[in-house]
Amino acid sequence: MSTVESKRSGMLMGTVVAGLAGAAIALLTAPKTGRELRSDLKDRFQTLQSKGADLVDSCKTKAAETIQIVKEHSSTIADKAQDMSGKLADQAQNAADKAKDMTERAADKAHELTSKASDKAHEMANKAESSANDAVDRASSNVNRMAEQAARS
Repeated sequence: MSTVESKRSGMLMGTVVAGLAGAAIALLTAPKTGRELRSDLKDRFQTLQSKGADLVDSCKTKAAETIQIVKEHSSTIADKAQDMSGKLADQAQNAADKAKDMTERAADKAHELTSKASDKAHEMANKAESSANDAVDRASSNVNRMAEQAARS
């Protein structure tokens, strides 16, 4: 129930109560016979009873309308929440798929770089071995030449 409706209901209730109090005071202070007073009281009581029943019916109607509105809104909210959870699940799955793809690409790149590094290391090792063999051959030639020169002298 909104604030405006609450204020209206309070105002209506205040009006009814004030009317009852005024009617009771008027009846009790008016110069009438007992029979007339009882008849007036009975009429006023029936009028008030009827107004009270109308007020109760009005409250029931408002409550039923409010319940219907709440049901509609809660259904709408539940649908929206379900849609959002579905969207969030899709986004999470997409993020997981992207992360998996990126991880696989990174692993492939790392493997590629490792293979290149390994190939380069083998190439460098072969060059170093070749250079070492060349150096040994030159040293051996130099030693043989020096030995020949020493033998001649």
